[in-house]
Amino acid sequence: MGKGMTTISSTLSKLGQWLYRTSVVYPIASILIFLSICLIFGYAEVERTMLEVQKIFFFHVSAAMTLYVAFFVNFIFSLLYLIKRKPDYDLRAAAAAEIGLVFCTIVLLSGPIWAKYAWNTWWTWEARLTSTLVLWLMYISYFILRSALLDDKKRIFSAVIGIIAFLDVPIVHFATKLWEEKSHPKRGAKVDVEPTILHTWIFVLIAFIILFAVLFFLQYKISKTNERYDIIRRKYLEETS
Repeated sequence: MGKGMTTISSTLSKLGQWLYRTSVVYPIASILIFLSICLIFGYAEVERTMLEVQKIFFFHVSAAMTLYVAFFVNFIFSLLYLIKRKPDYDLRAAAAAEIGLVFCTIVLLSGPIWAKYAWNTWWTWEARLTSTLVLWLMYISYFILRSALLDDKKRIFSAVIGIIAFLDVPIVHFATKLWEEKSHPKRGAKVDVEPTILHTWIFVLIAFIILFAVLFFLQYKISKTNERYDIIRRKYLEETS
């Protein structure tokens, strides 16, 4: 298990170094997001039942799938930190959690807009919605804890919470299968969609995941710089005191 996670970490590190050195990925991510918007409103057909409101599906579902990726990255680096106790793993875990929390917020904000039209209510305590809210609150507590504790305890407790919080991700994903709900479609249910809608959603999903990768490594780089600044500042204060 440790060897497998080290391999994943090494792969992510190489990807990160490539992102650092290849500034072209930033305009590429911007172009993909721009093209996604163009495809959503200019290429994908209007769904016959929900009409224009269905367009939010592309943002809502793509953000949901991307937050799975983000919190999985946080889970991996949290485990690696507990095993190897390298501060660098903690920084990467926190960066992934922060970007994942942004995508989770997008899901929770876009969902009620869809729900108001589909179910005639802004919110219902349906299994998937409730478990997603719990997931959001757990990662909010992750950052509250990080701001309240000192470095060593902060890293250990953050890693533990990151691992525990990730256990809610499969619950969110399989909520409609675990509980009989009429709101969201069940996992594996066959839904007929127009090819333009399917192709657009795949494109938007890829764009969101690439955007996450870019934001993740940018946030990690910022956190790394801030940590170095704090070390230099502390040394300076010690020498001048």
